[in-house]
Amino acid sequence: MNKKVFNKRAFISVLTFAGFLIMGITGIILFITPAGRIAYWTNWTFAGLTKTQWGNIHIVSSLLFLIAGILHTWMNWKPLMGYIRNKVKRGIRFSWELGITLCILLFIIVGAVLEIPPFGSFLGFNEFVKESWIASESHEPPFGHAEMLSLKGFAKKMDIDPKGAVEALQSKGVRIVSVDDSLEKIAHENKTSPMELYLMIRHLEKPDMAPGSQVYTAEMIEEKFAGSGIGQKTLGQVCE
Repeated sequence: MNKKVFNKRAFISVLTFAGFLIMGITGIILFITPAGRIAYWTNWTFAGLTKTQWGNIHIVSSLLFLIAGILHTWMNWKPLMGYIRNKVKRGIRFSWELGITLCILLFIIVGAVLEIPPFGSFLGFNEFVKESWIASESHEPPFGHAEMLSLKGFAKKMDIDPKGAVEALQSKGVRIVSVDDSLEKIAHENKTSPMELYLMIRHLEKPDMAPGSQVYTAEMIEEKFAGSGIGQKTLGQVCE
């Protein structure tokens, strides 16, 4: 019985395909994931993995595909160089296949940058899919990356007494090691989401003053609206 010999070329080919397959699947999943501010705020997962974990798999699989592609090129270097030398000897001639390919690549790059049809519609659909995860107002964080703030810092920014926030969370069974821990860390340790923590203490927010009775200074505007994604809202939404 002949002993099977490890086939390096077959191994590299399978490895290249595996990297391409995983990269393609994770790319599709990342296409439909909600925007970061929603994913991290609601602790969004798909198949048990977070947006960050899917992104990590995509990056690593891209690296695998790149390395496998380099090894594939290295193992086939002589045939490749022989093909190129043969083409040079015969004279480099214009190829319709090459010309059309270059035109398509140029069209894709320019179309993606300028968002011209049909790429503009495709990118718009991507934005629509990401925003469709917002099922209620609570899914929208009060400001960008709110989950990264410490409990104490978040409470102060939302005009909530930090001590009262701790007592309210602990009364709901939330374990808090330190008020300097981020909402994301506290949520992870308690197997919940930053959004759920906020909903537990939201009633402690001090009511806003009557419309027109408060004059905002530049510092107050920065404190209240910085990082809230206000630059992406329409003029009507800002006025509201």
